[in-house]
Amino acid sequence: MATERRTTLEGITIADFSHALAAPYGVALLADMGADVIKLEEPKGDPMRHTAGGTWNVMTNRNKRNISLDLKSDKGKEVAKRILSKADVVVESFTPGAIERLGLGYETVREYNPKIIYCSISGFGQTGPYRDLRGFDVVAQAASGLMLNTGDADRPPVRVGTSAVDLGSGAILALAIVLALRDREKTGKGQRIDISLFETALSWMSQYALGYIMTDQLPQRLGSGFAAFCPYKVYEASDGYVFVGCALDAMFKNFRDAFDLTELEDPEYLKTKARLKDREKIDDIVQKAMSNYTVKDIVERLRKVGVPCSPVNSVKDTLEDPHAEARGIYASMTHPQAGAVKFTHTPIMRDGKFAEIHSHSPALGEHTRDILAELSYSDNEINELLASGAAVAAEK
Repeated sequence: MATERRTTLEGITIADFSHALAAPYGVALLADMGADVIKLEEPKGDPMRHTAGGTWNVMTNRNKRNISLDLKSDKGKEVAKRILSKADVVVESFTPGAIERLGLGYETVREYNPKIIYCSISGFGQTGPYRDLRGFDVVAQAASGLMLNTGDADRPPVRVGTSAVDLGSGAILALAIVLALRDREKTGKGQRIDISLFETALSWMSQYALGYIMTDQLPQRLGSGFAAFCPYKVYEASDGYVFVGCALDAMFKNFRDAFDLTELEDPEYLKTKARLKDREKIDDIVQKAMSNYTVKDIVERLRKVGVPCSPVNSVKDTLEDPHAEARGIYASMTHPQAGAVKFTHTPIMRDGKFAEIHSHSPALGEHTRDILAELSYSDNEINELLASGAAVAAEK
């Protein structure tokens, strides 16, 4: 599948003060679409630069440039202010109040750059009684009710397998910035954006909250199942696991007939309500039947009759998936530090093409000299900044 260099956001400069996963991922989506992203890191580097073997850094800092500054020094702050005076957007993920103490908060920045779009992302937002609490993806999962609704009923609640709240909050951040840029085109004014992991997770739980309000019933953990449908969960085959999803009555009939499940021929079972009432009995019957077939056989039978299903794949399986290969979702690159890497394009296809990933995640301070020169610092001034430790440049 072809890719192309996206220029949708060309001409937009983003000062990226963020760390961890949520905001860097969201800003990466904008970098993929042509924004000039200047990642600002402290001299020791983003604490998350080496997290998970460096995978977060490789994924979230692609298509960005990097400058390393000591923001606790006056000279480092002055460089940051020059960047912010020319930026269209600033993104920060400090604990609320921290960036204000550095003299780089929204109220200060908009005095010299009134059109700035200033986006803050944190665990619980910039206001409220939880404002100062540290918040991670898993904290938001626990606080929002998401975790209590995840896992098997007879076991403790579990974390969703990936950092879904982080990644979802990053995507919402990217959308919010694009909306703010559109507003600015119409009004000429910047704005403050406040994103929280907690509210992202709450928004994902809204159907369950509404269900409680309407029925006075709390949702129950069903493992891989779902309260609205049956059979609709992961079953164990003879050689692995497979998901089967009968969301409609016709799908249930097709599933039943595909495996000649005579125990489920009660006409009442052609109605969702009756199947939900006998969920445990039906799941037991289906599980016993599925254990006699391979995953491949189950999937082939169900795909023929239009029943949603999938093998429960490993990451290795997904990297070798023929459909993913045909779509071209994976990008390959030789990274200077990580070697041969493969990760997904931003999953937005336009006119048959994904956005190109044209540059690797940079080394700490890889573009420091270039960015300082663009800010009109002379060679002597650049050398002085580097000698003082206010700025750090990677060795070439």
